[in-house]
Amino acid sequence: MSISCVKRCTICPVSVEGAAGYMRHMRQVHGTDRLFGTNCPLCDSNFIFTNFKSFMNHFRNHDLHLSSEETPPLSLLLNCNDFTSNNYDEIEYEQHEQQEQGITLWQHENHDSLDGIKKFYLKMLLKIREGHVLPGSVMKTMALSITCLLQFFSYHLLSKLHMNIDNPISFNFNNDVEKTLFEISRNDHSFISCCQIYFKFVKPKEIRLPTGNKAYYIPLRDLLMNLFEKKDFYDSVKQEKEIISQFHEQDIIYHYRNAEIGRQHRILNRKKNCVLLQLYSDDLGVVNPLMGKNAIHKLTTFYISIDDLPACHSSSLSTVYLLLLYYRKDFDDENNRRILFAPLSQDLKSLENDGLILPGDKTPTYFTISTMCADNLATHELGGFTRTFTTGCCCRYCFTHHKDMKRIYQESQTLIRTTESYDIQIRHVEKVPSDKSMYGINEASTLSFISSFHPITSLPPDLMHDVLEGVMPKLTSCLLHSMMSSRLCTSKICQMINKFTYGNNDKRNRPLALKEKDISEKIIRGKAMEKYCLFLNLPFMLFDILDRIPYWFLYELFREIWDILYCDFPRKSWLSTLQTLIEEFLQLFQTIFPEQFTPKFHFLLHSARNTAKYGPLKRQMNLRYEAKHHLLKQIANRCNNFINLPYTISKRVQLRQCYELIDENAFRLNNVSGKIRTRRTITFHKSIQNALTDDSPFIYGDIVEFVKWVLIDNVKYKIGDFFVAHLLGGEEIPLFVKIKFIIHIVKQWRFIVQCYDTITFRQIYGVMK
Repeated sequence: MSISCVKRCTICPVSVEGAAGYMRHMRQVHGTDRLFGTNCPLCDSNFIFTNFKSFMNHFRNHDLHLSSEETPPLSLLLNCNDFTSNNYDEIEYEQHEQQEQGITLWQHENHDSLDGIKKFYLKMLLKIREGHVLPGSVMKTMALSITCLLQFFSYHLLSKLHMNIDNPISFNFNNDVEKTLFEISRNDHSFISCCQIYFKFVKPKEIRLPTGNKAYYIPLRDLLMNLFEKKDFYDSVKQEKEIISQFHEQDIIYHYRNAEIGRQHRILNRKKNCVLLQLYSDDLGVVNPLMGKNAIHKLTTFYISIDDLPACHSSSLSTVYLLLLYYRKDFDDENNRRILFAPLSQDLKSLENDGLILPGDKTPTYFTISTMCADNLATHELGGFTRTFTTGCCCRYCFTHHKDMKRIYQESQTLIRTTESYDIQIRHVEKVPSDKSMYGINEASTLSFISSFHPITSLPPDLMHDVLEGVMPKLTSCLLHSMMSSRLCTSKICQMINKFTYGNNDKRNRPLALKEKDISEKIIRGKAMEKYCLFLNLPFMLFDILDRIPYWFLYELFREIWDILYCDFPRKSWLSTLQTLIEEFLQLFQTIFPEQFTPKFHFLLHSARNTAKYGPLKRQMNLRYEAKHHLLKQIANRCNNFINLPYTISKRVQLRQCYELIDENAFRLNNVSGKIRTRRTITFHKSIQNALTDDSPFIYGDIVEFVKWVLIDNVKYKIGDFFVAHLLGGEEIPLFVKIKFIIHIVKQWRFIVQCYDTITFRQIYGVMK
């Protein structure tokens, strides 16, 4: 068979251009096939090759043999008597020049269309591969599938148009598209290179450590420029800063900027045009499924988020950005720590001193750190405090010894740590290391290179670990255990809790099934939000026996505390009441359940002071940062590559961020809803028809569009949900509404609601009636 007769792949129905195109197609598409098998298209043998390398060697040998046989002698091409050597050179030059001009013209005509196809294909790859966290090998499968689809489409289209199926324009264009797709999908390097060109992919920066391991840092300046180039992102930050400024010197503590430390922040006071950044650090364990628990890869992650974003956007995981990733064991060496944080230190100094000139601005915008969020162990490690919570001065807010915590119920009985005392004690500990236990300080903070960071003012409490996973489940387990002494059947209690019907908004956080063994051992299992869901619904689960539960007043008391602690906008006038309630609760709990008292109960004693210092503690929670870990673990398990795990994860996280910022706007628009249905206006109840008539901004026709749910500002509204619409009077009595219909008109959403008057507050249930 002639080598020019090879026009189709012997494995898939893709057209190829000769032996060279066939070999290229086999290498790009079928080189990694697990079940490789094909015959040779150049020989008459029916032998099936199952090894790719042996087949390629066989094909090359045939290709060379047939090429030598098919090459005609020079005498058949040119008559030596008619042409001189000079003439031959001129003809060859002219033919070459014409060929080059033809290629240049074809490339020029098809450059724009191929560039558009390339960009569209990159977008599609990002949406499918990163949006669904698929392995990189899916790219070649997609390229092959799209190429086959294009071949079939061209064939049938030309047939329908009664055109020559072997049309050279269609054939050449299809070949160019195929080359473009496989060029992008060849490997991760080519894919990332294209993402850098078209979508400003921020490549992780490699940090080599003396131990031989590698860490990866995301350049902070490049990350911030990518974010603030999105107009809606920058506008949201500006609008939020304007809202924050309205609460300056007001009773409401709206933001960190309105709190005590925010008002004293050195960079904020010196430079007005400043944006706050929030850091977070935590350890992450990834298990190699092939080697079991003995092969746990312990990594440390640093995340960053914009602290000046509105809560409706900052609650989304897409606004949490990876900053630094390294193996946990590399942190123990002091020299490694200096190398790890050197790039971050350099970027932060530059952002605080020089700033960035953002799009549309003529003056620089400065960036600085507000707080460093972490769990208690990571906070004490980064702040240089003692890392044990069973002995010594283990509280980073005061100098209370562990053995005295159970006897102290008032904050006035404690000696509060200050920045001045910390600096003096650090200098003393460096000279006299044996006095570490006296002050509860081991060493200087690892993050001391950040000018705006101080361990006393930059490490806020975490409600998730201290309350949702600390005080709250401990109180719940103690109350359930106390029922056993009241002759209440444990199995009946478990049955009442496990058979409880949760509402639509609580179903996803449904707690684990409670067992009798858990009640007897005083254990509440599950995640933080599952424990929280159990705590909130406990009065409704045990509705029939609440009057028989001893010490239920502890639940009512703690619900009052939690309502203030978890408030979006706490008030300074509430803090004295909050402190009184906490002191009362701690004294009662320690008296009734002395053996269950832990340091997290003592940390609760400083919550009122911390609210005044840091603002709403809800904004300092680790909950959304911990949820980001799920993406990193998912990437590690899907890629199944544990050779250089920090690089694999950081690269894919950055590709995911590239996918999230692929559109013109950084945030999702408010047009996500359920299926739009139609209904005639006259079929509504008369009162609803009157409401539609009274809605003067809009004119409703005979047909009305409505949905069952809609997502607005990252809040999902569903028919049947209750919300607080207004606060009435000086006592701020809430007016509740129930959503009856969600109407869609002129690209806006209108809610038809039923109002409910508030009669009284039922403290035993912690709800309004």
